Amino acid sequence: MSTSTSSSTANLTPEEAQALWTAGGFLVFTGLGQGSEFGIDGSYNVIRKFSGVKFVPPGLHLITWSPSSSSSSSSSSSSSSSSSSSSSASASASLSADNAEVGVGPSGNGSGNSIRQGYIRYFSPKERVILMYDPQAETTQVVDEAISDERLKGLDGEMASYPFDKLDEWKSLTSLINDADVSQVFGGGDGRVVDGLTGIQGEEEDSIEYKKSKSTDPQIAIDEEEGGEAEDRREKEKEKLRFARFNLKKSWRKGAVGEEVTRFSKDKSWLVSDVIKNQLGGEPIKLIAQLQLSFILLLHLSSYSALLVYKRLLTLLCQSPTFLSDPTSYLPSSSGKNTFQQIRETYKALIDSLSSQIENIPNGTFDTELPELDVFYLDQIEALRRNLSGATWLSTGISGWNDKARKEIEESWSRLRAVGEKWGWQIGELTKTKSRIGQGGYDGEEEEEDESEEEEEEGEYAPVIVEI
Repeated sequence: MSTSTSSSTANLTPEEAQALWTAGGFLVFTGLGQGSEFGIDGSYNVIRKFSGVKFVPPGLHLITWSPSSSSSSSSSSSSSSSSSSSSSASASASLSADNAEVGVGPSGNGSGNSIRQGYIRYFSPKERVILMYDPQAETTQVVDEAISDERLKGLDGEMASYPFDKLDEWKSLTSLINDADVSQVFGGGDGRVVDGLTGIQGEEEDSIEYKKSKSTDPQIAIDEEEGGEAEDRREKEKEKLRFARFNLKKSWRKGAVGEEVTRFSKDKSWLVSDVIKNQLGGEPIKLIAQLQLSFILLLHLSSYSALLVYKRLLTLLCQSPTFLSDPTSYLPSSSGKNTFQQIRETYKALIDSLSSQIENIPNGTFDTELPELDVFYLDQIEALRRNLSGATWLSTGISGWNDKARKEIEESWSRLRAVGEKWGWQIGELTKTKSRIGQGGYDGEEEEEDESEEEEEEGEYAPVIVEI
């Protein structure tokens, strides 16, 4: 693939170029040899002579790269080869993903290069960042060094312009992720280099093997060990990403018995509220931010661990009916917003995020790399449809859904239905239905809903009740 100048930057006047130079950020990237793959925010190219990206707008960015097999053994030969190629496109052209093949799933980038790595960072306005790839050690480091205007001007001919034609698409996938979310999940404030094999704390907590283990706390298990092995495990645990941790198979409070266990084994409302209160500072919208983060790691780094987190987060949000219809029973008001307003905004954001995510899944994904993900999507979307239908049309007055709120949700849902048509999905409309769960518990669900719930509970997140 050769670079091609984007219409968003190709015809800039000198004044416009100067304005972008003054206001934009810069990423200097050194050490990648010819034939390596480089991308930013989902736009990919195979590079030749390349020193980074200019005009980077403030906000969240994911820089990805996959060194060519030859660059690790001989970085110098790639430079001479690049200069001798008369057809080599200049790196000052904008990056474009129009013809890029982006793999989803645990299989790698599909290009024949090394495993794709990524650097995720929340850029401040006018920020300048240096990444240095070492082809001998096959590692990438963030260089703490000031970058002068003179140096940038000297590199200008080898720097690609940020692909502004893809910015709206990227923002739709990352609209709720802020710098605090990045720091919570990745640690630190200077971004972090990860790849598709980077682990996630607690990713195994829904597995049968985890349930059978002697200790349910990884740190306790580490403390029981001795010597260098324990230290190695501590270091590996620190390197893992820190998404919200919860067990979908035990979704009731500690000490619950009888009917309460039965109820909350199906309805994840207690669990979602516990996660929000104890791990996300009482802000339900942060669940959507983490959902967005896990999706971009899946989409652009083919992270299987991120896929597991993504599915667990989506299940948690879609399988919590009373949290939708009566959120004040679970969460207090915070941040100057009442609880109903927070939940409405959270679930509208969930629908909008799902639309953008499903729209950006590459063709063929459900046929080859993730053949069961489409079934998972359809199951969760149907559960969400039923729960939203019940919550938005409650006549008891407990939901706080007014006509304006219902209309906003319905508009977002209509877009999700339209996006689903890309895959041949028939997503139902939001309809006026009887409340599935009232304040006092189950209130007589329709027979087909009972059967559907029973089928859902037989899946990978079916509850496991362990006698103590």
